[in-house]
Amino acid sequence: MSNDKEFRIKKDNCKETYLNGKTNTSELAVIYGVSEITVRKWIKSGNWDSLFKEERKLDAEIRTARKRALIQALREYAKNPADTALQSLVSLIKQNQKDDEPAKELNDYIVKFLDQTTDFMVEKGYETLLKQFQAIVLDLADYLRIRNG
Repeated sequence: MSNDKEFRIKKDNCKETYLNGKTNTSELAVIYGVSEITVRKWIKSGNWDSLFKEERKLDAEIRTARKRALIQALREYAKNPADTALQSLVSLIKQNQKDDEPAKELNDYIVKFLDQTTDFMVEKGYETLLKQFQAIVLDLADYLRIRNG
């Protein structure tokens, strides 16, 4: 694989990661093995900041439109519950909304994993590592809150 192709792949992957909410340039530089200056140049030249803001705005509009559509479909369904097309529409909208929410099982699994990791570090005497881990988990939680609205 040529260096140009590798560089383009890194840039494309970095852009996707950035647009998904990981906007810390130093972390992106480490992840993709480039300098922080390179990441900043990519962000500026590609206008990633405005793309990031537009993505967040569109995500919010989609959530709002989905809620409005569900409310309207439920109102119509309440008027005519025998209408199978409305039943299907309500089911489709609800399923789509459910698909976008993280599964409770996944959340429970993540919490259990983090608890066990913390217990392991305490048992092994990795207090410094534990503090770093907790800071990273808090950053991750903030990142997920922003990314998932």
